[in-house]
Order: sequence, then structure tokens, then C-alpha cells
Amino acid sequence: MAPTTVFRNSAWVVAWDEARAAHVYRRGIDVAIRGADIVFLGKDFADVADVEVDCTRRLLLPGLVNIHTHPTSEPLRKGITDETRSPGFWHSSLYEFLTVFNNDRDGSVAAMQVALAELLMSGVTTVVDLSIPFDGWIDTLAQAGIRAVAAPMFRDARWFTRNGHQLDYAWDKKAGREAFDNARRLIDLANQHPSGRLSGMLCPAQIDTCSPELIRDAYDYAVERRLPLQIHASQSVNEFHEMFRRYGKTPIAWLHGIGALGRQTIIGHGIFLDHHPWLHWPTRGDMGLLRDTGATLADLRSGSARA
Repeated sequence: MAPTTVFRNSAWVVAWDEARAAHVYRRGIDVAIRGADIVFLGKDFADVADVEVDCTRRLLLPGLVNIHTHPTSEPLRKGITDETRSPGFWHSSLYEFLTVFNNDRDGSVAAMQVALAELLMSGVTTVVDLSIPFDGWIDTLAQAGIRAVAAPMFRDARWFTRNGHQLDYAWDKKAGREAFDNARRLIDLANQHPSGRLSGMLCPAQIDTCSPELIRDAYDYAVERRLPLQIHASQSVNEFHEMFRRYGKTPIAWLHGIGALGRQTIIGHGIFLDHHPWLHWPTRGDMGLLRDTGATLADLRSGSARA
């Protein structure tokens, strides 16, 4: 039998109430865990436990879920790109500085280990990792002990700027299609991983770096395989205007127009929807489209996911 741990007399517990179908707060109770199962939730656990933890001054809650992280890259840039102004791109560091700091394989592994450890220490037990895949990426996720959703990013183009205020794109649709094929293989490997803690997610990287065909094919595959799909969209003023320049629609409206906005879809960031005051835009339709299609917004301004 698996060992039993009991958390005694917890000051506060965030517990699931089946009758209400909601989380509730409970006070002064014991929580017992055996292996991976919660075997007791209530007053005075009577069985013998292998480990007892005094929780009279502690809060117990379910593990947090972070649905948008970049652990292979962001520890490298921490304190650099988040403190850098970029007036030519509305102070988004994406275009002028993000590509300056790139990681090699060993650096990516080290960055992941630091980031995943910080997440676990912060109470996050499930994470979505949006990364450019590398050899050993899946194994590094598994070794961390966290429950992880591998979201290998793929795209048709990359950003660059020659002057710090004009955004250009270098397109390579053949490479984008090859990366999409590799992403599907990696998702299968994650779903089949012997740890049982990994799964996969489709991730066409950014709305402005992917062709309509790539996004639509990725969405169709997500629906077919019952997988979530996450894409960076409405994350900067420049991207918003670039998408309107190309297609005459806001990024969210364009996704809806090509049939890629639905319950499978998670919008990464979604800061600059058409009601944002920086845009001075005449419509107010983006939020309604998200609501009506059942898409999810991973809103990093508040670190939360909103349906």
C-alpha cells in the first residue's frame, strides 16, 4: 500500500463541494493523501499515517495551473527585456530585443530547470510549456515532476527589424510545415510518455507569423484529435495593425473568419482587443466573438485564464 500523509487541523482548505459543483473554504479539518489519491477530508482522521504535517497555520489548496509559460527562454531574459523600452514598437520588446537573446540546448535545459522549480515552489502543479522544441525537451519536462502540457511552437515566418520602428517578416512556409509535422510527433510522444504526467497542445506560434493555411490546418487537427490549441494574438499594437493591413480585420475577427476560433482555441495574451484605448478603434466586437465562440483568453496581465 502507498504511504499515507495527513495534513492535520488545516487552518484553511480550498475544497471541492460536489453538491455545489464549486470550490469552498473549510476550516480546522484534516486532509489525508495516499499515493496520488485524497482518501480523507474532514475532522479527525483516525487511521495511522506514515507522515503527519501540522497545518494549524497553513492554507491547503489544489495545485495551480499556469496555461502560458516560456520556460526555455524567459529565465535567460529576466531583468533584461522586461526593463527595456522600445518606443518604435509601442514599448513591446518582442521585435527589437527578443531575438537578441537566444538559448542553446544546454542553456534551454538549465532555464527549464530553474523556471519549473520556481513554478513548483509557487504552487503551480500543472504547466503549459510553449517552447521551440529541442532534443531532450520532453524528457526535461518529465524529470521536473510537474504535470506538463507540451506545446511545441511552429510558424512560417520570423520577425526582424532593420531600423527599430519598421517590422518585417522573413517567410519560409516549407520550414513551417516541417515544424508543424514535428510538433504533431512530439505531441504524440508527450501523450504516450511513461510518466503519465505529460500531454500535448497545438501551438502555431503567433498569428502574424503563420499563414492562414497553417493555422487552419492546425485548428482542424486540434478538433480531430480533441486537443487544445494556443496562439499568440492581439499581443501588441504592431501586430494588431499588421493583421488589419493584411486582411482588413482585427486579429480576433480574422481568426473567426478563417474558422479557427472556437472552444479548442486559447488566445495567448489578447491584450489589444479592439476596445483597448491605445488602439482608438471604432469597433467593439472582439470580446463578443471570444464569448460567443467559447474561446479562452490566457490574460498575462493578471496571470489568469478567463473563459
